[in-house]
Amino acid sequence: MTKRTFRLPVLALVAIAAWGQGANAPYKVHDTKPVITHGPVLLNPSETGVSILWTTDTPCHSKVLYGSGQLDQSFEPAEHGMLKVGTRHLVHLTGLLPGRTYSYRIASTRVVKLKGYWPEKGLNVESGPFSFKTLDRSKPEASFAFITDTHEDAARVNALTGMIDWTKADFLVHGGDAFHTIESEDHLFERWLDPAAAALKQTVPLIWLRGNHETRGAFVREMPAYVAPPEGRYYFARDHGPMHLIVIDSGEDKPDETNVYGGLNNFVSYRRQEYDWFSNHVKTADRIHSAPFKVILVHQPGWGYVEMQNGKWVQLANEAGADLVISGHTHRFSHRLPKDGENRYHHLIVGQDQLAMVSATKDALTVNVIARDGKPVESFTLTPRR
Repeated sequence: MTKRTFRLPVLALVAIAAWGQGANAPYKVHDTKPVITHGPVLLNPSETGVSILWTTDTPCHSKVLYGSGQLDQSFEPAEHGMLKVGTRHLVHLTGLLPGRTYSYRIASTRVVKLKGYWPEKGLNVESGPFSFKTLDRSKPEASFAFITDTHEDAARVNALTGMIDWTKADFLVHGGDAFHTIESEDHLFERWLDPAAAALKQTVPLIWLRGNHETRGAFVREMPAYVAPPEGRYYFARDHGPMHLIVIDSGEDKPDETNVYGGLNNFVSYRRQEYDWFSNHVKTADRIHSAPFKVILVHQPGWGYVEMQNGKWVQLANEAGADLVISGHTHRFSHRLPKDGENRYHHLIVGQDQLAMVSATKDALTVNVIARDGKPVESFTLTPRR
C-alpha cells in the first residue's frame, strides 16, 4: 500500500497557525498615521457625563483616555459587539461624578483595510490632555453664556464668544439657527463648530438647541451622529447649581404640509411626543420643586409650530414653575414680563448680535445682556418664588 502525503497551501498553514494564536495573532501595521481634522469639542454636559466629538481624515477606531487626576480609565465606543470604525467619532462618557474635574485625551488608530480576517491597520494619533468639569446641582453658584442665531457667520461667533469671561461661564449655550441650512460635514464644522471650538478650547462644554434652520438641508438627518446627547433626542433636562434647566426643541416654524418641505416632515408626531415628555417631567422631576430657579431654553419664543396650541406649552411652563425662558429666533431683543392669565415667567429673547450672561445663587438669578459693540442692553435680577 502506497502512503499518500497531502500538502496544504502555505496560506492555509499560516491561517491555521494564526487561528491557534487567537487574540494575540499579529496583523499587518502600515506606517501611516491619521490626522485629526476637527475637534475635540465637548458637548452635552451633565452631572455624570459629557460627549466628546472629533473627526479624522481616514477611517479609524477611537477611544478616550480619562480620569480625575490620572488618565486611568478608557472608553472605546462599540455597537453590537464591534468597535466603531469611521471618520466621525462621538464618545459619550458616563458614570462620572458631579462637580469633578476630569482630564482626557483622545486617540484614533487608522484602519487601512477592513477585511473579514486580518484587517490591516495603521498608527494612532492622540490629542490632549485637556480637562473639563461636570455639572453639579450642589454648587452654590452657577453660570452660563448664551448666544443665538449666528447663521453661518464665523466672525459673529468669534466676536460674541470673545466677549465672554470664561472664568465666569461654566458652559456655553447656543440658542439655535447656527446655520441657514446644513449641507455637509465640512459645512457643520467650518461655519459653526470650529469657531465655537476655538473659543471653548477643548475645556468648556457646549449645549446646542436645534433651531428651525437646523431642520433644513441635505445633512440635517446626519446631525444626531454628531451632536445629539446620550438621550438620543434634542429635548432634555440638566441640573447645575441652583438652576434646573429644561431644553425644548421647537422644531419647524410652519406646518408639515407646507409645500417647501416636500412632504418630508412629521413634526406633528414629534412635538406631541416632546409635549408628553415635558408634561411627565413637570409631574415627576424632583428638581421642579426643589431647585431655586427653573430656566427653559427654547429657540422659538412661540414654541414652534404646535398646531395652534401654543397656549398649552405656556401653561406647561407655568406648571413647571419656570422663572425664566430664554429664546432667540426673531433676531431682535425683547424682555416679556410676567402677565396675568398668560406667562407667569420672564421671557428673554436674545438678539442676533447679543450675548446673555446668566448666573445664579440660591437667592438670586441675574441676567446681563450685552450687544456686540459692548453696550449694555438689559440687566435684571430675579428672586426665588415662594
